[in-house]
Amino acid sequence: MADVIMKHSKAVIALWLVVLVCALPFGIKSGDVLEYDMNSMSGSSTEASDGQAIIDEHFSNSIDLSEILVISYSSSEELAAAQAIFVEFQNLMDDKYGAKTTVSNYGTYSKGDPNVEGILMIAIANNEGESWDIAHETDNIRDLVKEAKSNASAAYPEAAGLTTYVTGNDAITYDTENSSMEDVSKVDPLSILLIFVLLGLFFYAVVTAVVPPAVVGMAYGIALAAVYAIGCLMGVYYITQTLILVSMLGAGCDYAIFIITRYRDERKKGLSHEDALKTAIMWGGEAVFTSGISVIIGFAALALCDFAMVRTMGIILAIGIAIALVAALTFIPSLLNLVKDKIFWPSNIESYKRVEDKVQNGGKLGVHGHLSKGSKRYFAWLSRNTHKHSKLIAIALVVLCIPGLYIFAESEDSADMISVMPDSESVDGLDLIMTQTDGGTIMPTYIVLEMNESIATVGSLPYGGMNIPYVIWNEHGLDPATMTGAVPAVMEMTKEIDDEYEIVGSISGLNSWQIMYMKMGSALGTTDPSTINQVLYEQMPSAVKGYVGMILAIASRQHDLTHIDPTAFDAPWNSYVVSELTVANIIDGILNVGTGILSDDGQYVSVMVITTDKPMSADTMDFLAELRSDLHDGEESYDYVHRNIWSASYVAGTSASIDDMSKDIEDQFSMIRIVVAILLIVLLFFILGSYLTPIRSIITILLSVFLTVALTHVVFEGLMDTPVLFLIPIVLFVVLLGLGMDYEIFMTTKIRENKIKGMNNDEAIDNAIKEAGPVISLCALLMGGTFLTLVLANSSMLKELGFALGMGILIDGLLMVGYVSPALMHLMGDWSWKGPGFLTRRHGLNPDGSNMAVPAACGAAPADAERIGGEMPVRAVPATPEEVAKYKQECYSEVAVRQDRIAALNAEVKTLTDNKRIGRLDEEGEKELEAKRSELKAEKESLREFQRKSREDLRSGKGQ
Repeated sequence: MADVIMKHSKAVIALWLVVLVCALPFGIKSGDVLEYDMNSMSGSSTEASDGQAIIDEHFSNSIDLSEILVISYSSSEELAAAQAIFVEFQNLMDDKYGAKTTVSNYGTYSKGDPNVEGILMIAIANNEGESWDIAHETDNIRDLVKEAKSNASAAYPEAAGLTTYVTGNDAITYDTENSSMEDVSKVDPLSILLIFVLLGLFFYAVVTAVVPPAVVGMAYGIALAAVYAIGCLMGVYYITQTLILVSMLGAGCDYAIFIITRYRDERKKGLSHEDALKTAIMWGGEAVFTSGISVIIGFAALALCDFAMVRTMGIILAIGIAIALVAALTFIPSLLNLVKDKIFWPSNIESYKRVEDKVQNGGKLGVHGHLSKGSKRYFAWLSRNTHKHSKLIAIALVVLCIPGLYIFAESEDSADMISVMPDSESVDGLDLIMTQTDGGTIMPTYIVLEMNESIATVGSLPYGGMNIPYVIWNEHGLDPATMTGAVPAVMEMTKEIDDEYEIVGSISGLNSWQIMYMKMGSALGTTDPSTINQVLYEQMPSAVKGYVGMILAIASRQHDLTHIDPTAFDAPWNSYVVSELTVANIIDGILNVGTGILSDDGQYVSVMVITTDKPMSADTMDFLAELRSDLHDGEESYDYVHRNIWSASYVAGTSASIDDMSKDIEDQFSMIRIVVAILLIVLLFFILGSYLTPIRSIITILLSVFLTVALTHVVFEGLMDTPVLFLIPIVLFVVLLGLGMDYEIFMTTKIRENKIKGMNNDEAIDNAIKEAGPVISLCALLMGGTFLTLVLANSSMLKELGFALGMGILIDGLLMVGYVSPALMHLMGDWSWKGPGFLTRRHGLNPDGSNMAVPAACGAAPADAERIGGEMPVRAVPATPEEVAKYKQECYSEVAVRQDRIAALNAEVKTLTDNKRIGRLDEEGEKELEAKRSELKAEKESLREFQRKSREDLRSGKGQ
């Protein structure tokens, strides 16, 4: 790979730029495919989604609360002004949108006297369905509200001062979209600035500070094209676009920095540009590739989830990391090959060497020198103390994790999506509705009943430009002789639910005017229609009261319907309004079909339950679980008792959808967590060739997750009184297991590299802390910092995600990898590297974790020996433990040099062989290939003989 990149650097860079240019037109349109309503992205068949599908297909008159105008009033005069605003607004909407919308009075609501204080709710229905996006008309609708207030204030001066909100699901979607755009415009520049500052301080170079985020920006532009493509197929939740940028900035910059830093360090050691770049690609590239694959595994595991929101998030994040990984492995080395040491401008390799010399030998230090000196001191201290106090660190970890694990186990995550919505007019309107009426008014729960057969004939009666629905019950719906059937059964069920649960504010099921009329007459002890009708009329909800009054007035022969007299309702339930249609037929149509309780074909019933508490609060979710049990479980359930009336029941609605989603996602993630952990263990097993190190790495990451979840609960629930969303621990586990594994791999592969080059376990760890520690800490600060910028977002969901992911990365990169992992590896010793021989031998280690490169007969200093096919001068066999230790140490470097030489020869032979295969090798090249093959063979034979003799000498020496 190194040879290909170095030979074709310009072509690699050109290819990336061509791909970027082709991707940009699609990436620019990625915002068009984003979804802002979590309910629209379930993608999984659940009880709630099945029930909602029935409502969507069979209930044409279901109440549309996608947009609602809420007007707050505090006096009877202001109520009159609010009603005047409604009239003006209705006229303005008709003028602008015509038949596309229907504006209707949804009623007045109040916790006290609605004539004195409360809210007027006006429903704005979208008559075009999905073919017209009313959400993006929200700003225009709000402008019409302002105009309506101005017009109404001419006759009602109070109108100008009334507080109004346009809210509802579509308005919330629109405000969330705008808030997301604001978050991106605020968070992205801050993330880039943070990266620029940290890189500038670390490298003391402007160009180096610019290159990693610029390359990631190029990769992000290409990733947006993938967002657009996937969004066209299945939709993408809006948070994904923010997360992909932040994760690509963090991970992509990590990968680029690791390779650039390795190149700089090799140049500082005196290697030529070509050798330094090859080493950076070979050793740094391996670590980066392994890290990237681990992150991709973590994100891709999200694609196993049935829910489209989580599935597309996983797919896109995995694609984004893959693009950033390939850019780091190809674009960055190609750029390094072209610009060489100029990438460190205005610094250079000589200036880095001078700073290090001053740090070591004394001299005047600048900012860079002081930072370098402080870094060296800290990581030297860290290497000593993780070695010296490894047992104490392990004990401290256990002590720290006990409360963290307790909080993790005992804390409850929330499904309350409302509490994490960004601040906006629509959310303020939602809060106002909840203060003046039952919390579930705007997001009811529905009990959908699938009848064994149709229970009624449904039709409509044209009157005064309106189509008034009517219902004629059949025997399965209501048998007048026995008062049995679906209607009384559903009425009985709704009454029992209302009586049993305090959280039920109101429940609207099937109603029969005949049954209500007869029960009211019995309760009042009268048969007088005027008395009975008047009391029933006063009990009607405001949304239907006017229509019921109109029918009673027509049946009672009142001619002036603009001034209805309730005391003159003298028509009994069975009197005719028009030919063959009674008062009960038409009022039953208004109460059941007009309010979306009975389907157009009489086959389905939708019982609407409005809870007193907020739609997705913990109490509401507990109620849903008990309601489902009442409906479905056992022989006393409603489904079993009324099995002769309905065949199935479903609990649907926004709260039920979120409840199903949270439970199903949690159930699926029990499997996904295991899959991710196993895949990462297998990956690290084959990469590192170790039995225990992959397991130890996974355990430290899991402890990071537990501690971070506990800390998130303490901060948000304990200090900010904001519930922690159920998605946070799930996403944190997968993301941290991937991104956090970066630092484990960076550190572990550096330790293994040191082992391969001849150091013993403790020396390899200490050296890795000193050399890889600074860049790992920088990467952790970069990625953790970029995630933490999300706490500045308007959305509490993004704040929680940003805090959890940021703190998780910092805990893992600075605490676990900096202290815990080295301490545990010190305690484990060579057990960290024990593994199957076919893997360990590939890395120059024996199956027991010791070096295969136990030197043979070392006489003079290894550097003075002939390395190609030659023999080392033989010295006396080591006899004492001190001589054995010195003997081994002298020859570790020799073996490392020979292995590097073999790797370099292998690369040269491969390149020449590839050229020969495609016919690009001339006669001179053929000779060179044969010479290189002979040289490689001799080098390998020499190394094997070198190792054989060393074992013989050590076995015969007293030191053994």
